[in-house]
Amino acid sequence: MFKRFTLIGAAALLAIGASTAQAQDKYPSHAITLISPYQAGGTTETFARLIIDDVAAILGQPIVVEQKPGAAGTIGARLVALSKPDGYTLLANTSQHVMYEGMFTNLSFDPMKDFRPVGVLGSAPIIVVTGENSPYKTFRQVLDTAKTQNITFASGAQGSLPHLTGERVAFQGKLNMTHVPFSGTAPALTNVMGGHVDLLYSTAASVMSQIRGGKLRALAVSTKSRMPELPDVPTIAELGIPDFDVTAWYGVWVPKDTPTEIVDAINKAMREASARPEALKRMEALSVTPSSLTAEQFAAFAQSERKTWLEVMKRANMQPAN
Repeated sequence: MFKRFTLIGAAALLAIGASTAQAQDKYPSHAITLISPYQAGGTTETFARLIIDDVAAILGQPIVVEQKPGAAGTIGARLVALSKPDGYTLLANTSQHVMYEGMFTNLSFDPMKDFRPVGVLGSAPIIVVTGENSPYKTFRQVLDTAKTQNITFASGAQGSLPHLTGERVAFQGKLNMTHVPFSGTAPALTNVMGGHVDLLYSTAASVMSQIRGGKLRALAVSTKSRMPELPDVPTIAELGIPDFDVTAWYGVWVPKDTPTEIVDAINKAMREASARPEALKRMEALSVTPSSLTAEQFAAFAQSERKTWLEVMKRANMQPAN
């Protein structure tokens, strides 16, 4: 009898152990942290918050957004690169993530090898705007002036896609333009609206409300076609820079050794969240296009973008910082 109970007890313990192991293996089993490596209220956080609550609901655990700003996003990116690869610390970053090697000579991490691409939060046109009291009423006036005088343009970060879009306009148009970087889109907006900097290159998501409110004047858009929301605003290509077509995107990354099944689970939740009616309404309000890219497709896209924009940085003669 004693032996029989011992066997039954052992079997029960094994069953409990197996059940506990299954519970521990189930992802996610607790809250997830999403690091935004810029100031609060910036474009990266804006893009993340369009779908992050829906992603959390699909995964069944809360996702907490934390700001870790500094050094063009590299402080927050490094934090994630060194994090445990278990899917509980994610990085939301602009497309400049794939351009860091053109920005810095002594990075403490490899932006491509130390991360796995997960998915795209969304994409949006870049709009060239100026303050409501600016003397520039059209982008044609800007282009004509910049042939003989210096024009200043702001962006939310050195090496960001809005910054490089401005550099590309300058070298393709052979114009006199000087970039003024800020630590986040919010302070850049303040300076342009205050008239301290001539122009701002920014994603539509960060400036549409100010355009609608009359605080900013939209001069041009970066995509090959005009925006339906701004039908009277011409494209940069229309104004004499042929084949100009740029779209800003924001992605999610995890440490390099994160298991594929976790990467795929997050990606699947992101794509499902992006297709929800309420999320689509939020995106439409900010002129954001949802993404349906799988993790593998995003990885290929990121490599292609890296090649394109590192070449732009080289042509713009941008010198990487130490």
